[in-house]
Amino acid sequence: MAELLKDIQTYWDMRAGGFSDASMEERKTEPGKHWENIFRNSLEEGCTVLDDGCGAGFFTTLLASMGYQVTAVDYSPKMLEEVRKNLDAENLKADLKQMDVQNLEFPDNSFDAVVSRNVFWNLEHADKAYEEVSRVLKKGGILILEDGNYYRHYFSEKYEKMYQEFQKLYGDEENQGCHARHNKENVDFHIMEEIAKKLPMSQVDRPAWDFGKLVDLGFRKIQVEVSGSPLPMSFCIVAQKG
Repeated sequence: MAELLKDIQTYWDMRAGGFSDASMEERKTEPGKHWENIFRNSLEEGCTVLDDGCGAGFFTTLLASMGYQVTAVDYSPKMLEEVRKNLDAENLKADLKQMDVQNLEFPDNSFDAVVSRNVFWNLEHADKAYEEVSRVLKKGGILILEDGNYYRHYFSEKYEKMYQEFQKLYGDEENQGCHARHNKENVDFHIMEEIAKKLPMSQVDRPAWDFGKLVDLGFRKIQVEVSGSPLPMSFCIVAQKG
C-alpha cells in the first residue's frame, strides 16, 4: 500500500499548480453554482464540514465562502499549498491537514458533514475510506460525494466499447476540458492510467458498489444521481448516517 500511495501522491504533487487553476475556473462557473445549490439544500448553515481529499480546494473554498466551518485534508502537500493560496486570495479560512483519507486522524463523531469530489476512485482501499467517513461523521451527519467510473474501460468490455465510441467522436479525452488546458506542468496523464490499472475501483461498477457499502455501514436516505449514457460515468451521492 505504501508504494502505491506514494506513487499517487507524487502524481498529484506534479499536477498541483495546473489542477488548481482548473479547479478555480470550475468553481467560478457553472459547476460552482451547481454545488452551491446542493450544499445549501443539504447542509445546516454554519455546520462543521470535512473536505475529504480536498485537492486544490474546489469544495474547500466554496464551503468557506458560504460560511461553513471547514477542515480539509489531502495526502498531497503540494495540493495543500494550492488550497492555502486559493483561500488567501479570497481572505477565506479553513483548517488544512496532510492526511490519508483511508486513515483519518480525527476522533469519532467529529463532523456534521463530509464532502468529497473525485477522490475515492483514486484509492487503494475505498472501503476503508468509507468506514472512516462513517466513523468521523456525527449521528445524522451528511455525506456528499461526487465520483465516477474513471478508467473502468480497462476492465469492462461494456465500458471499453463506450470508450472507443467516445474516441471516434471526440479523440483522446485527455485533450478535452479545462484540466488539459491548464496542464502547465506538462504532466503526462498516462502516468495516472498506469496507476489506475492497479486500483480496485477501476474494476467495479459504480455507484452500485458505493450504495451497497453505505447500506452496510448503516447510512439511510441514500440519494444517487447518475450522469452518462449508455453507462454510468459520474455520480453524486447524498446520504445520511443512521
